[in-house]
Amino acid sequence: MIKPEMRFNKFVPPSRPKYEELDSWAAHPLLGNGPEKLMPVIENPNDLKSAAVFYIHPTGYFGKTWNATIDKDTAHFERTQGMLAGQASVFNSSCDIYAPLYRQATFFSFYDETGDGQEALARAYKDVEKAFFQFLDFIGEKPFYIASHSQGTLHGQQLISKHIDGSDLSKRMIAAYLIGYPILKTDIKDLFKKIEICKSPEQVNCVIAWCTVNEMTNLEGESWTWDPNGWKRFKRDDFLFGTNPISWTMDSEWISTEQKNSVLNLDIWDQSVKGLTRHEPTGKPIKISLFDNANFHVRLNKKGLAEVKGDFLKRFNTAEFGLGNLHVVDYNLFWGSIRKNIELRLKEYLKKEN
Repeated sequence: MIKPEMRFNKFVPPSRPKYEELDSWAAHPLLGNGPEKLMPVIENPNDLKSAAVFYIHPTGYFGKTWNATIDKDTAHFERTQGMLAGQASVFNSSCDIYAPLYRQATFFSFYDETGDGQEALARAYKDVEKAFFQFLDFIGEKPFYIASHSQGTLHGQQLISKHIDGSDLSKRMIAAYLIGYPILKTDIKDLFKKIEICKSPEQVNCVIAWCTVNEMTNLEGESWTWDPNGWKRFKRDDFLFGTNPISWTMDSEWISTEQKNSVLNLDIWDQSVKGLTRHEPTGKPIKISLFDNANFHVRLNKKGLAEVKGDFLKRFNTAEFGLGNLHVVDYNLFWGSIRKNIELRLKEYLKKEN
């Protein structure tokens, strides 16, 4: 694991993003055909979208400074583009997609116990917060989704808790997909005092979350989280808030994905530790497609994790995040189900509004 070479208070931060300018966005409707607009099969999307999504990308920076630049000629920006293709693309049939570049905290921040990692995460969050208010200016009165993964979800839960929960914005937020970062079950009542958690596929103005693991696997180690009392360390194997990404309920029965889902194959560069920590972009194109015969079973286990089983899943079993931890495919595994659910919740929201 790459550790920053200096203490946070000795680190000169990168320049702040300017979110009124397109260069500070990884995805924006005016940026043209970015990877978030890729589709695995030919569709005829409606160019006039009735909703928008604010997508907060996960960690793509594994460098020796506490926070990344937002420069687009970097390996970490190329990794962000892969995340746009593999994750944000799920919204492209329903929403205008906005994804801010932000001074993301380096991967080591989650493991640092000195407080420096927490400071790096706090700086990243401030960028996301500023980007969100610019996003609201961009979209006018449109309804919106919040979507995120990993580090992005840590920032997303704070953003919703501080600025959406209990405000008029909560009525415009169709749903929030806070994926791939543990949200403690005991923190829910403090994080979201007014906003409900989603308990059915068509519910709106609510929050969804899951972390994916193989059957009989738990998350390991400690990390940082945030609640309205501030930042704190927590154990990742604690009881979590979770949603089943096929049934869209909180039931614990095993459910087959057959005819309810499609799995996205993201054809990009090496995703091993060597690939993730390379210093230069590869320049390789990104391609996406759908796997054939991609059926498996999923349930919410007692810890709140989306637990999966089936022969198809063996191809994803690597040691990069711990054997059995399917963090890197939290979106890909359920891409088709998420896409349908976004469309359903939008339809229900518009029906309610009209």
